[in-house]
Amino acid sequence: MMNRLSIASWGLFVGALGQGVFYGYLFPRLPSWIATSITLLPWLIVFAISFCNVAPFGPKPFRHCIVFAMCWYMVVTLLAETFYFFTRPAASNHFSIIVARIPTYLGLLSFIVFIRVVFALLRHEAENEA
Repeated sequence: MMNRLSIASWGLFVGALGQGVFYGYLFPRLPSWIATSITLLPWLIVFAISFCNVAPFGPKPFRHCIVFAMCWYMVVTLLAETFYFFTRPAASNHFSIIVARIPTYLGLLSFIVFIRVVFALLRHEAENEA
C-alpha cells in the first residue's frame, strides 16, 4: 500500500507544478515561491508520510493526513478555476493556460489511489475496533 501511495504522490507533484503555473498565469505579480509553497503542500504531506516503509503514526491520523491533502489540492484547484472564470486574464505570450490545466487535472488521477488507501484504512480501523 505504501508503494502505491508513494508513486501516486508523484502524480500529485506534477499536478502541484501545474497549479503553480496556473496561479502564476492568474497573478503575474505574485512571487513564484508563494504560489509554489501553497500548491506543493499536499504533495509534501503525502510524500512525507509515504516515504517510510511503515506509516509514521496510526491509521486514523494517517487517513486524516491523506484526506487533508486531497481537500487542500481540490480547494486550490477550484480557487484557481474560479479566479480564472471571473477575471479572464489577458493571454500570455509565453504559454497557453492549457499548459497549466493539463498537469493540474492529471494530478487528480492520484486521488484514485488515495481514495482506495482511505477506504483500506477505514476497513482496518473497523476490524480493529470489532
